[in-house]
Amino acid sequence: MTNTLDADLGLICLLDEETKELELKAVDDRLGVFGRVESIAWHKVAEQAVALDDVALLEAGPALHDKEIHHLLAGPLTVAGERLGALLLARTGAPFVLADQELLRAVVSQADSAVVHARTFRRLQWRNKELETIYRVDNIRDQGLEFNAMLNAVLNELCSVIEAEMGFIMLFDETGRELELKASTSDDIYRVAEHYHLIKMAANEALQRAGMVDKMGLSPFIRSLICVPLILRDQVIGVFGAVNRHGAGGFNAEDKRLLMAITSQVDTAIFESLEKRRIRTTFRRFVGPAVMERMLNMPAHDFFKVDRLLLTVLFSDMRGFTTIAERTAPEVIVETLNQHLTATTEVVLAHEGTLDKFVGDEVMAVFGAPVPMPDHALRAVKTALEMQRVHGDLLARWATEGRQGAPIGIGINTGEMVVGNIGCELQADYTVIGDAVNLASRLCGIAKEGQILISEATYQLVRDHVLVNKLPPVQVKGRIEPVQIYEVLDLQHGKSDVR
Repeated sequence: MTNTLDADLGLICLLDEETKELELKAVDDRLGVFGRVESIAWHKVAEQAVALDDVALLEAGPALHDKEIHHLLAGPLTVAGERLGALLLARTGAPFVLADQELLRAVVSQADSAVVHARTFRRLQWRNKELETIYRVDNIRDQGLEFNAMLNAVLNELCSVIEAEMGFIMLFDETGRELELKASTSDDIYRVAEHYHLIKMAANEALQRAGMVDKMGLSPFIRSLICVPLILRDQVIGVFGAVNRHGAGGFNAEDKRLLMAITSQVDTAIFESLEKRRIRTTFRRFVGPAVMERMLNMPAHDFFKVDRLLLTVLFSDMRGFTTIAERTAPEVIVETLNQHLTATTEVVLAHEGTLDKFVGDEVMAVFGAPVPMPDHALRAVKTALEMQRVHGDLLARWATEGRQGAPIGIGINTGEMVVGNIGCELQADYTVIGDAVNLASRLCGIAKEGQILISEATYQLVRDHVLVNKLPPVQVKGRIEPVQIYEVLDLQHGKSDVR
């Protein structure tokens, strides 16, 4: 149009789709007149052009006349009543005539639809870029990388897609109070204290806003910075940040839009890895590999929530071991104890029980948590029978070695108990507490050598599967009424369940 209408200057201005701010998109400056005038004057003329309802001549105004730009012709770009922008032509010599207006009118009638098509195509490009990036992030997550390696790979992918010179990921520490740097594409910005302070300040601002923060010119080193909080299920887990876009200027609207679209995938990748790492760290001492895999594959399950559940708890204790320890060499006692605890722990884990704790030679195990199991009582009884068998094998071996051993007594009870990660900020363990737990401990205390005692509650759940000897009710500490107990003899093999 600039050439056809012999104009000295041609401009295309478009309104940003989201901010609606007027942006200069194309310039054809044949005589270098554009640079003679301050940008604010051009912006004012462009605003007038966008506000037009039809192609028209505009008044140049003093700022343009002073630079010998006397004639303006403008056409608004509109589609279905939506203003998209304007096409503006300028001359220093002869004025525009009616034929020029008619020609421009014909052009803008086609140009406005071209702008719409271009925007649609660009949106498709954005969406493809989003999907491609999300696909690559998913691939990174699925590679099974070590946590920090996964973070760095995700970070490099994000920095690449928005063309950032540097990037970082900060996550909350275990207390949930302080941000810690977990991944960075460069060490430079963290070696200088003032830069780290500026970055952390922007990160905290993003957390307070629960939204994106965009900063320009924080320091000569940090020309531009964007921070996005990483939020999953209404829980803020950290911040992603990018520093200095390649080339001039800061991060543009497309960068921000793209970043907001893909960080939800990063949230998921980080959160899942964090959660899985936390589960592994917390429960690796308590459960076996099979239970651990089931825990990691259970979607959106809060294993750390303290809850009240119907569970079965088992206590095992070596009878008279303290007396034996007093007259045996320490290294022999330690070896004996380690062999006993190893063997009994293997039995607990083999039956998918949860090893709660060791208290000296006492073993405490829980069945039915953290992974629910409908047959928790029967598993506990089977575990007790197997524990007696393997400990019997140990006693026989120790006897051949001239080493003194002690038989074990076992107590089992089923009931409602509080279960969860219980403790303080410095030390917390996954455990169970409650009256039902105390009763199991009391039964263990009165069990004789080689005996397995179960409560009435446990018996009612396993009666169709075990052979028992019904014993007279006993008085236990903490109970007013005597409690009915049963001695487990074996699993049923077509015999009566009570002797």
